[in-house]
Amino acid sequence: MNQEVVIKMKTCQIDSKGEKDTMELITQGKIYKKNKALYIVYEESEISGMAGTTTTLKITEDCITMKRFGKNNSELIFKKGKRFKTKYRTVHGDFSIETLTKSIDVEMSQDLSNIDININYDINISGLFEGKNIISIKVN
Repeated sequence: MNQEVVIKMKTCQIDSKGEKDTMELITQGKIYKKNKALYIVYEESEISGMAGTTTTLKITEDCITMKRFGKNNSELIFKKGKRFKTKYRTVHGDFSIETLTKSIDVEMSQDLSNIDININYDINISGLFEGKNIISIKVN
């Protein structure tokens, strides 16, 4: 069952010098359950710099996978205490991304009318950027 929802996402990126960059996005999306996983799907916009890209979050008991398809293609895997290396494909070329998840917190109501997701992780993008990211997602 697809359910229409409003997704509010806030991303805070802190670089190795301690400088903060925050981005907020409010968009329409869909949620559905399949094989014991919850999926959240939405279209990126100019605000995120990824217009033309569809993002899918797959949430399981102890892991969140973020897949992006379109102009930008990537897969980020978040599992507490685990390090993952992936490729990020953009129109400007491919980048190597390494993440180390510090914490994941997912709270949701039985009827899925309220979902709160918080992901805190370290990130290194091809040695070009190194820092901490905190993603907060609210789905209503």
